[in-house]
Amino acid sequence: MSCQDCLNRRDFLAKSALAAAALVVAEGCGDGQIGPSIPHSTGGDPNVPVSPSVTVRLANVPALATVGVLVDIGSQRALVRTGPSTFLGLSRICTHQGCDTDVRNNQLECPCHGSLFSANGSVLRGPNISSPPIAPLSQLAAIFDPVANTVTVA
Repeated sequence: MSCQDCLNRRDFLAKSALAAAALVVAEGCGDGQIGPSIPHSTGGDPNVPVSPSVTVRLANVPALATVGVLVDIGSQRALVRTGPSTFLGLSRICTHQGCDTDVRNNQLECPCHGSLFSANGSVLRGPNISSPPIAPLSQLAAIFDPVANTVTVA
């Protein structure tokens, strides 16, 4: 049996390896940005945290005993005590492209493009790329229950 356009085994394996390598490189490019991949919240709105609410027992988070200390409480939220019985909840989702920010040095820092937010959610520094100004982080309702000594963040 004669075949003019057939591949021999060696050519087939070489081309398959090349195709697999190209696929790995393309997959590694991710979202086209340099830096960590961009995790988005599930609702499409980067300012809406994924879960409906989070309740924190103050006894379990000693940092919240001090006014002005920003604490990551999980579920894409941060919490700061603003007075003896008042708290401010913040979405940790960056308003630039929906990345999950990190609490560092009493500020929220976006690992994707370098945005920096204060403990009240205001923008201290925009992304490290040219773009229009970004919005502050979303403030979330924080309800203090003095009987249970808990704070529930929407």
